[in-house]
Amino acid sequence: MAVSVDVKRIKAALRHDYGLWVLVSASTSGALVDALASWVAEAEPRLGQRPDLQGVQLLGPLLLPDGTSLLRLVNYGNSTHLVAVVTDLSATLEAAGLDARIGVPRDIWNPLALAAPRYPDDVAGLTALTAVSVTLPWRADAVGRRQRRRAFGAPNGLRGWVRSDVQDEAWTAVVDTALAWCQELRSGATGARYVAHGVSSLQPDPAQWEATARLALGSEHLPVQASVVDWPGEARDVSFGYQPGRVLFNLQEETFGSPESTVSWARELIERLLPHITSAFVVQAVTRGPALVTEHLLRRSEKTTAPSSQPQERAPASQLHELAPMDDRRIIDAFGVMYLGPGFRGLADDPQLYRVEQLGPGRLLTANNLDAWFRSDPWLWVDKRLPKPLILEAARADLAGTIATYDEYRRAKRSNGQDVPQVLG
Repeated sequence: MAVSVDVKRIKAALRHDYGLWVLVSASTSGALVDALASWVAEAEPRLGQRPDLQGVQLLGPLLLPDGTSLLRLVNYGNSTHLVAVVTDLSATLEAAGLDARIGVPRDIWNPLALAAPRYPDDVAGLTALTAVSVTLPWRADAVGRRQRRRAFGAPNGLRGWVRSDVQDEAWTAVVDTALAWCQELRSGATGARYVAHGVSSLQPDPAQWEATARLALGSEHLPVQASVVDWPGEARDVSFGYQPGRVLFNLQEETFGSPESTVSWARELIERLLPHITSAFVVQAVTRGPALVTEHLLRRSEKTTAPSSQPQERAPASQLHELAPMDDRRIIDAFGVMYLGPGFRGLADDPQLYRVEQLGPGRLLTANNLDAWFRSDPWLWVDKRLPKPLILEAARADLAGTIATYDEYRRAKRSNGQDVPQVLG
């Protein structure tokens, strides 16, 4: 028996990614699945003892309809070292007496997912994106876990926040809701389905889409985007970025719905996620694609600097990693619709721009003038963004102490996330 390995394509796939999708086939698929499952269970801790393979993570196997098996190999140190992992896999399959082939699937990207938000003069091709950004609760020992990883010399990819720093129950519930929501196209269509992990993307069989997304989400750090597209018409995407405590629900349409309908579906989604989130807000953008990372949506037209004379200036939204420990008590800015969990204090006693109501364990804030924050026509967004500066400043005043300040951000950054504001009395 022999095992053939597509070395050329494997090395090419590793040039630009921290991970590798691997397809393994054999004449006897049942025996192959058993051999792969045993190898994954045994190989990860063994290979992790090697200095060049610290931080290796093996995900799968996932049996596909054609009898092949899908694996995801990740190394948070140097991805090119995964060639050694493939070599170990090949030796294991050969020792098991299997006639097998190891290769890589072809990258297939969601065709709508390649554009970042743009505000061009030419309106041709513009589409409407509404996103609900939610934050998840961290484990009580999350900061200590990160510090221990750094002290023990973890690979660069594991020195920041990782998915196991998030509370298990909340993570499971939000992932379940996200994957279900993605599949709830209003047309009832199955849609084309994609899973992007790192800088690789697959178009799984619809029956295997959810399992493929869950396999990718088993990684500790690499971003994952799961998409369902029925275009023209509608596309839904959930983005799990480098900051694991924040998840973005993207709804892409040919045009915006009314502000009232936007608030209605966003509220319904927030209610489904309770009590497993600490905050949420709704934003809109005009773009040429639905799958956007959180940072793109959070950038206002102006950029916040670091004025030492104004330590209470709001913190820069682009620095989400440093603000992460404050997610259960600070929001990054004012938005037209927001959910603030029970840890938030400092809301103005008599908000001028918001209607405040109890929702689950927290409060839902909805702007009194929805037209000031949301538009029903994407072409109206070409020349300007909402809200107007005066409205945005008034909204920030209503939120008062709930918005993270630059002083708090600076303290958190200098202390590696240990000096963060506590829940106020």
